Formats: sequence, C-alpha cells, structure tokens
Amino acid sequence: MTGKPISPLVLARIRASVQRNPQAPAARTVQLLLDEIDRLNSPQRLAQWEPETDCPLTRRQLEVIIRTANGDNCEQIGPQLGIDPKSVRKHRQVIMRRLGVPSTAAAVAVCLLHGWVPNGALNLPEHPRRVSAIVARNTYRERAAVLRETPGEWGTVATYSGGPAARQSAYRLRTGAFKAFRPAGLWEAEAFTTSDGEHGVRARYVGASTSTQKAAS
Repeated sequence: MTGKPISPLVLARIRASVQRNPQAPAARTVQLLLDEIDRLNSPQRLAQWEPETDCPLTRRQLEVIIRTANGDNCEQIGPQLGIDPKSVRKHRQVIMRRLGVPSTAAAVAVCLLHGWVPNGALNLPEHPRRVSAIVARNTYRERAAVLRETPGEWGTVATYSGGPAARQSAYRLRTGAFKAFRPAGLWEAEAFTTSDGEHGVRARYVGASTSTQKAAS
C-alpha cells in the first residue's frame, strides 16, 4: 500500500521547522531527506548532474540559481517549485551566505565558474559570430576575381545572418562601396534567401573578363 505524496505545503512546514531548529537531533537527518526529495523532483538534467568539484548547494538551491539566471523572479520560481515566493527568497539568502557573495548575480557567476551548473541548463541566446573586416575583404577580393573571369554568370559572394544585412550588402556592392567590386556600374548584385532560410548575396560582372582585357592589350 502506497501512501499519499507529501504536499508542497507540508514540505514547506518541515523545511521551516528545520531552519528554526538546526541544532535539533533529527534536523540533520530530516535535511538530508529534504535534499533527496529535491533531487528527485528536479528536472532530469539536474537530478542526474554530478559536478566534478564539491558543491555546497543542494539540488533545490541549484535549481533556484538556474531559474534565477534564466530571468525568473521569486514570484515565478515559487509556483514552478511548488513553494511560496518567500521560501524562494530564503533559498537565495542561504545560497548567498553559503557562497559568501553579496548578490544572486554573484552567486550565479560563482556557480558557473566552478562548473556547478549542468550544460544546457541555461537558456542562453545564440549570437552569430561576426566575420572580421580583414577576412571579409579577402573573401570579397577572391570572389570578385573569380566573377571577373566569367562575366555575366551569377555567383554567391557571401552569406548573412538576416535578410536586411544581405539586402544592404547587395546595395553597397552595386554602388561600389566594396573596393573589390569597383568601379560601380560594372556589377549587378541581389540578395537571396534559400529554402533553408539562409540569406546571402549573389553578383555578376557585366564588364569584359580579365583574360579578355589582357588579350586586347
């Protein structure tokens, strides 16, 4: 016969009792049981997480830190964990005290530096890496040289993270803003988007080819 699960309210009362009586003979044992309950109720990624270095925080406290780092406040974290916002604030105070830091932001930093947060737990936005100006100039120069050899044929010049950037680049190419594609008027360029959602610029040289120019001279 299985008993009913302990309600969040009862757990909150037990936690409060342990915090009020930390020196009681059974307090340590009860706290260990509470920590294990937190671990089992944590998301799978965190429940199975074993940091390489000793972490002074419980699974519940780590979960509070992770949710805080993801932008949730106490009023949002409380219902997610089945506790009231006041308990979340107490967790934060205990976390800062255990880590010896003055703020939750500093607590997040300490946890990240020590590797106490499992990979993928934070909802971090992906920022596309920008190509350096030198690499971009070299790429444009190489593409322009190839396209000059095959006048009238379209070729991809570069790809971009978004449509606006591709359209702006195509305009700048047509107007001679890029040194490799001068003089203006001898190049046609247009932005494009592939079926996979990739944005880019293609261009074609409408003047005489380099080899033709050399032969004529």
